[in-house]
Amino acid sequence: MQSITTKRFLQVWLWALTIVSLAAILQTVQRTNELEIALFRSKWIGLVGIFALTAIVGAWFSFSPILNRITELLEKLTTQPSTPLSITFHGSILILGFILVWVMRLYVFGGTLPQVMPIFWVFLWASLAQTIGLKSLRKLDWHIAFAVVLLGQGFIYQTYGIFAIASANPFSMGYSEAGRHFYASLFFAEKLYGMNLPLPFLHPSRYLLLSLPFLVDGLPLWFHRFWQAFLWFGLTLASAVSLAQRTRLNGWMKIFITAWAFLFFFQGAVYYHLHVMVILILAGVVVNNSRRSLVFIILASVWAGISRVNWFPVPAMLAIAIYLLEMPVNDKGWKYWLTPFIWGVGGVVAALVSQFIYIQISGNADAAAFGSSFTSDLIWSRLLPNETFPMGILPGILLVSTPVLAALYQMLHGKTASLHPLRWLALLTMLAVLFIGGAVVSTKIGGGGDLHNMDAYLVMLSVVVTAFWANQVAVEEEAKPMWGEVRWGVAAAVLLIPLGFAIRHIGFYPAFDKAVAEKDIQLLQDALQNGGEILFITERQLITFDYVNGVTLVPEYEQSELMEMAMSRNRAYLDQYYADLHDRRFALIVAEDQKFTQQKQGAFVEENVAWVRFVGAPLLCNYKPVITLTSNNIQVFEPRPKQVDCKDPFAE
Repeated sequence: MQSITTKRFLQVWLWALTIVSLAAILQTVQRTNELEIALFRSKWIGLVGIFALTAIVGAWFSFSPILNRITELLEKLTTQPSTPLSITFHGSILILGFILVWVMRLYVFGGTLPQVMPIFWVFLWASLAQTIGLKSLRKLDWHIAFAVVLLGQGFIYQTYGIFAIASANPFSMGYSEAGRHFYASLFFAEKLYGMNLPLPFLHPSRYLLLSLPFLVDGLPLWFHRFWQAFLWFGLTLASAVSLAQRTRLNGWMKIFITAWAFLFFFQGAVYYHLHVMVILILAGVVVNNSRRSLVFIILASVWAGISRVNWFPVPAMLAIAIYLLEMPVNDKGWKYWLTPFIWGVGGVVAALVSQFIYIQISGNADAAAFGSSFTSDLIWSRLLPNETFPMGILPGILLVSTPVLAALYQMLHGKTASLHPLRWLALLTMLAVLFIGGAVVSTKIGGGGDLHNMDAYLVMLSVVVTAFWANQVAVEEEAKPMWGEVRWGVAAAVLLIPLGFAIRHIGFYPAFDKAVAEKDIQLLQDALQNGGEILFITERQLITFDYVNGVTLVPEYEQSELMEMAMSRNRAYLDQYYADLHDRRFALIVAEDQKFTQQKQGAFVEENVAWVRFVGAPLLCNYKPVITLTSNNIQVFEPRPKQVDCKDPFAE
């Protein structure tokens, strides 16, 4: 990229300010509606007015002759010789700009206005001052200074958010968090529970990674949470480093690629157990050594086989993409395609064999549970803005990938003939397959709350665009062409959009009242002394980490498992659940607050309907709540004294 003039840099910044200001107005108005505040009779109208003013002024200034005068002043300011006073001043700007964003987010907007765009608006102003300060100190080009400011702070925001889960709270910090610790513990069930239990059927590779701290006896719950955060951070960073290493760039450019990829992956987010495959492929595939490459493809595909069905072809597809980018066709003819064919077949077969072997050794009697995704409903409305994911899958993934695709277009404009048409066709087909596949999987009931099912597409896109950016794509001719230059407006969007996903993590770390939690645990402990089987539908980490004593684990009917079976309508599994409830098998049941009434609106309505119909209502028909814990919405249920005829959930 060429050096950016001061005027051009300011124009793009003003355009960004205008767009963010308009979005901040929309989100602020939406927030006042949520809080049932009369906008024009409150102080909020002043904030909306400020956003509106900056939108108007930003759009006007970007084309105004006054911008030329501002440009001259900035050029004089940033080219002056450094003095101790100027160094102190510009260094203070960098620090104060960083502090300002945190203060505004934590203490001004706080929980009252948690939306992203208002704090993004603050960040834009702070980043402009910081860029001026950094350019004055280091005499960097505008775009380099701006990239350092954005990527450096974005990395901090994202890392801060990752480790927010490392809490000592004994109770679950999210709907499925308790289940994650339980399924991870199953790999050490004999040691922890004194019984041999089936291994997880959902996302085994994820729980295998999470299980590693159980190798050391007595590690507390907070450490297991820290370990999961470390997996998010470490494997994502390792994947980003592997991508940067593949570009063969040096110095600051390699650091820039690493930081950008780290933030880009978290827009999905790309799950850490997928990054195991990405790292193996990026580090292990060498296009001139097909045997070595095949070994790494098989290793990554074996991992895919114990992960998710839609990941089975991903290692081979990533390897084939690298081959297509780095190996020209020239005069090889059909032999050129022999290597990708072998890689593709070998990878998919390795994944299928891996899954088959895992199913056989997992100890799960019901092999159909592994295919529950294929019998679940698809909610196509989640592709567009909806209450579960206000952005919508398609608008969200287009927001994330359009700037990158625009950059790719600008680099390739007029130069597509440098690659064989079939190479283009194969690359675009794989991108399209991963895009469509990720979009379809996102509509599965239980998903669609973010972009994480677009993970493989995001990884593939990052591999392709960075290869062209680093000029590492082999062409059909002997001489390497210099790909076209990415314009500053597009490059700024490539930097700013991942920053928007990272900045939302600024906030106070989750806190809990230790005294209240201990009181609730004691209340629960006292209730569990009556004998008989006690079913923990949720909060099984209380057993795993010895918060409650004298309880023998009932392995069936964990909350995430019940939810999956309800969504897939696994009648054989649920009929056994109903029979156990009808027979009053359990002396007590520990579960979240249950309802007979189905949720009519809000996030995850369809999931709530499935849960109430197939799990909650049958539970309440046979059991009643007797204890409610104040730490969260956990209740203890005991059998109802009279047998009643409960409605068959499968009856329409």
